[in-house]
Amino acid sequence: MVLAVVQTWTTAAVAVGLGAASTAVLGLLVEQVKSQERWPENLAGARPGRVPRVREADDPADWVAQPAGRDNWSETPYVERDVDAELSGLLLHGGFVLLLGESAAGKSRTAYEAVRRTLPAHAWVRPFARSSVAVAVEAARACAPSVLWLDDLENYLGSEGLTVSHVHHLLGQPHPAVLVATIRSEEYRRYDTHEGSRLTGADRDLWRSERAVIARATVVRVERLWSPAELRRTRGLAPSRRIGVALRACDRFGIAESLSCGPELVNLWRDAWACGAHPRGAAVVTAVVDCRRAGLRRPVPVEWVRRAHEPYLAARGGEYLRPESFEEAEDWACRTVRATSSLLAKSTAPVGLTCFDYLLGSDGLEPVPDHLWDTLLPLVQAEEAYDIGLVAHGELRLRHALVALNRAQQDQVPGADFALALVIGDSGHPRQAIDLLQAQAQAQARSQVDPLSVRRQLAHFQGVAGNYAAAARAFRELVHEMTPTLGADHPDTLAARHEAAYYTGEAGRTSTAVAELTALVADRQRVLGADHHQTLATRRSMAWFQGKGGQLDLAIGELSGLLVESRTILGTRDPHTLAYAQPSPSSRGKQAAGNGPPANWPISPTTGRRYWAPATRTPWPRDTNSPSPSRTAAIARAPAPSCPLCCRT
Repeated sequence: MVLAVVQTWTTAAVAVGLGAASTAVLGLLVEQVKSQERWPENLAGARPGRVPRVREADDPADWVAQPAGRDNWSETPYVERDVDAELSGLLLHGGFVLLLGESAAGKSRTAYEAVRRTLPAHAWVRPFARSSVAVAVEAARACAPSVLWLDDLENYLGSEGLTVSHVHHLLGQPHPAVLVATIRSEEYRRYDTHEGSRLTGADRDLWRSERAVIARATVVRVERLWSPAELRRTRGLAPSRRIGVALRACDRFGIAESLSCGPELVNLWRDAWACGAHPRGAAVVTAVVDCRRAGLRRPVPVEWVRRAHEPYLAARGGEYLRPESFEEAEDWACRTVRATSSLLAKSTAPVGLTCFDYLLGSDGLEPVPDHLWDTLLPLVQAEEAYDIGLVAHGELRLRHALVALNRAQQDQVPGADFALALVIGDSGHPRQAIDLLQAQAQAQARSQVDPLSVRRQLAHFQGVAGNYAAAARAFRELVHEMTPTLGADHPDTLAARHEAAYYTGEAGRTSTAVAELTALVADRQRVLGADHHQTLATRRSMAWFQGKGGQLDLAIGELSGLLVESRTILGTRDPHTLAYAQPSPSSRGKQAAGNGPPANWPISPTTGRRYWAPATRTPWPRDTNSPSPSRTAAIARAPAPSCPLCCRT
């Protein structure tokens, strides 16, 4: 009606314009309604067009990502934590607040109490899964002022997850949302510079994008062991047996840790393997834990667990253990201990089993076995296969990484083609990787992968394929471009310098390589420190080319010192320490006979292959304290796997 009145006073052209505008507005409204209809299937407690207020979200189970490890908050009084005042101030000010602490430190409870105390009238938005993040961001913006709640932030990062753009839109609107998240210390440590320097290719690109999100947050640390003031406040509560037990163990465990029964549950899991106890239950818990460790972020469907747990049980004795039925095992694993926490919990959105994340950091966990990867990969969605493929690549499970990333690439998951090319190259097929990367470089306009990353990996595989001069030129070009844009001291610039020098030496210019690596050692000592693994690796490359250039005594002395330092600084099992090692004389004899690399031959953390000099079958020396002629000759001939180990980023 209003439009009709306006049209009578305007020209025909303006009337047409108004009609088009009204049509556009109507279209936007229709899209908005359709979008809001998706809220209930993606957001906790939501109805079409409406999400609950904070004060209405009164069931703590709706707030936590790990119901298995949730203390019974309604039955346990909250003890004021030392960070409460700071946290309340941050929430009132708005922004992105990230609570950091060890598993069972009390992060979720502390954040829950602070949000309900400080922002009761805000809309409350919690996505069910990573794939629901875009819907959650849209709802948080539409219902502002709002709280976007992300318990266990790591589950919401990655493909289809939270991005810097999402954070910018949430915090930059006229009525900005408050983003509140928690993260375990183990997950947070994955985003420090030291860990990032170990990653390669697609893993590193994903790490960068996730790290950029975390960098926008104000971090509030929640300590696992409680302070004297917090313990005094705990003692002032009404006496209860559970709090008394927690206080008696406060020198070893945090109060929240004890209340969640974390240590007790770990022992319960281990003891359940005994004959006639709950061996099938222990196998079920192990299968769910390993699904999470393999990269599956959502609850594990019960039917998957039914299939996945059997090999674990068989490996421990099978029927000789007198296992209970699967239903009994599931009930036992989900049974709460002292009415608080459980090893596993049943989730309804999505349906499946989740594990108490305290179990993920328990001591003595074995590597995820092959049978778990084999069971899991045919069942997951393409986006999940991408996540699992990246984890498998990082864990050197290249066969599983190939299967997972091939599946993701076929379904056109962003970044999967790049990650697949790297795994193919690391599996011993550098020329095939070069072909794939060249095709991706030509299609860069359609790719979501950083073009510099493609060029870095292309140059790397040229070197691996034996085209040393071309690899050296390519890395020098990258250094020339990176220095003014990223900075001379950026980790990627330093890494490109390392590879340029390495392949220069492999191309025959050993004196040039030694000079460039000597300068790089000084720069890495200044930027990273003398104890950083990349500084040590640069020294190793320098020693390699010193030996190759005839300075054998100098090389032997440097390598002897490096081996001692690496064992002290990095540990005896670190891949960089192993790279300085050699097999026993008997193993060298077997090598010379052509029987292949010995079992204790150092393994590349990038390729998963044992280092090998095809022309000479000579290993890198482990112990150079006795420089016999044969040993010095070995140093002169042996390959230095510095690029897969230390340069590739």
